[in-house]
Amino acid sequence: MLTLWSDLGLDNLDRSLGAFNDLRREMDRVLNAFDRDVGYGGYTRPTYTRPFRVNLIDNGEELLFAAELPGFTEKDINLTIEQGTLTIRGERRAQTPDGYSVHRQERGATQFARSFTLPSLVDSRKVQATLKNGVLELVMPKAEQARPREIEIKAA
Repeated sequence: MLTLWSDLGLDNLDRSLGAFNDLRREMDRVLNAFDRDVGYGGYTRPTYTRPFRVNLIDNGEELLFAAELPGFTEKDINLTIEQGTLTIRGERRAQTPDGYSVHRQERGATQFARSFTLPSLVDSRKVQATLKNGVLELVMPKAEQARPREIEIKAA
């Protein structure tokens, strides 16, 4: 004899189980995307990420920029300023010494590129960049025409 779910009073069970199945699929998708982004799961190709946190501060005379770039050296990073846009590119290669084998590699090769529209023109010839303790800091003096200036008022 064949008994239907509805005969047992469980007709809502199919919908409930379907919702759990949808939730499981969505969680699998999110976690798999996370694994790809941070380089887990035995991926050998570079992952594409970006600096996690940045600050851009205007003190009137110059723009101060800071970006967290843990594990990068100054040779891994390329900076350009063009038409009011600061672009930072970076690439870190996975390095395994000769004769060693990798048992776990969570900090693999990675690349990133990120651009920022600057709020004012800067004198790109005077920009200073330093990388210390995984933090890239830029001091970007504003172009003379972009600096605030006080205008004297004359009595008429």
